[in-house]
Amino acid sequence: MPTVICIDVSLSMEQRAADKSLLEHSVTALKTFLTNLQNVAPNEFIEMINFSHSPSIMVEFTKNNTQILNSLSDVECEDRTNVPALMELCLKECQMWNVITPTHIILITDRIPEPLSQPLEAFPFGCHMSLAALTPSTDVSNRAQAFFNSCNLKGMLYPGPVLGPESVDRIFENVLLDNYSRFEAMLWFGHQSTSVVITPSPDVEHLAGITLKPTPKTFPTTLRIHGFLPATDLHNPPYVSRHVLLHSGPRSPVKATSKVPDLRVLFNEGLRAKDCVAMVDLGIGWFGVVSSHLPKAERNLKKSNLIFSIIAPNSFSWLGNPTFLGLKRLVAPEKQSNMPYKEEYSNSYDNKSGTGMVWIKSSTLKQNVMKVVRYAKRLPDKGSVMFLKELNKVRRSILFYGFTDMMSVLCELLEKEKTAENSEILSNCIAQLKDERDPTKVIK
Repeated sequence: MPTVICIDVSLSMEQRAADKSLLEHSVTALKTFLTNLQNVAPNEFIEMINFSHSPSIMVEFTKNNTQILNSLSDVECEDRTNVPALMELCLKECQMWNVITPTHIILITDRIPEPLSQPLEAFPFGCHMSLAALTPSTDVSNRAQAFFNSCNLKGMLYPGPVLGPESVDRIFENVLLDNYSRFEAMLWFGHQSTSVVITPSPDVEHLAGITLKPTPKTFPTTLRIHGFLPATDLHNPPYVSRHVLLHSGPRSPVKATSKVPDLRVLFNEGLRAKDCVAMVDLGIGWFGVVSSHLPKAERNLKKSNLIFSIIAPNSFSWLGNPTFLGLKRLVAPEKQSNMPYKEEYSNSYDNKSGTGMVWIKSSTLKQNVMKVVRYAKRLPDKGSVMFLKELNKVRRSILFYGFTDMMSVLCELLEKEKTAENSEILSNCIAQLKDERDPTKVIK
């Protein structure tokens, strides 16, 4: 979960608490927070921003914890606070990530900011804020909620009950506990199993908001691999979220531990060598894919990551029903020539494909978009029902795949189809396409 940490460096942070200023207490507590975060979630992308009259990026998104800690040594107080400019910068930084990646903003200041006079554009779906208000004040919950509403994002307030270093430390402990808890699971393959940590932790509320029903009430703690599939057959389905599978617990220096098989090592090497992915059944139509990923920056070090990708139901239109996947050797020899078996392919251009869109080829994407444009030309006399149906299908798939630029292209195409008769309908739809980034909301 990419995290943007914003620290207030205005003059009000110079007020004393015990023997240090609020800014000094914040920096000390923040260093402890970052160290603990490195232990809990070592692969988090962190960005540091300080703000007073204008915001300034101290460190861009990075996993280098040492670089972030070093940047805190140069923090000094400046002058007044400009929260609106800060939130505009946070919005820009969070928009770098697609809709399947929830982002987190940690705002550290001495008081609860006033609501923005001009509400911002909606933050990416899944973005939320932790507001660390260091000084005690009255009516905190209502004021904080008003600020969150003006920023168009969900938030949680962490107020300081008293002014002091213990209170500041407790705030950061609560932020870490609420947002970065470890999620441990067992990875099973046949009779072998390995304890792993899924990072970032799967968020069931995020899955419920971004995908269609059914949605699991709790995320399973058992990941059972049912088989393997060539990566070329999987193509690139719309992933709901992606995670890294890490080793659970500290690594022991004792040589004897190497005798215990670690499935992570097997899959890291095997999947990359065979160019395959492992299929994981999560229940009620949900599937996951385990794959080996080798970042370009680390190829010379030969360090790969085991990536666990969660896939929404009904996302394998070109593959068929994953519940039918099985071993080829269990099929009669005379029927093996017809393997692999695939259900009848249904192009996303046809209504038979349901709510999903199959955009393996650019030509298919163009066909789906032009179908919406053709229905728009028939408005308002006929085709309004089919227009909204196809528009919502395309919009949902754009947000699933993270094609945010495609949304602007769709709005431009609909803008060109405006006439005196359909201007009101299309203007309303265009406004909703630009403002609403929640895939579960339906354009009406």
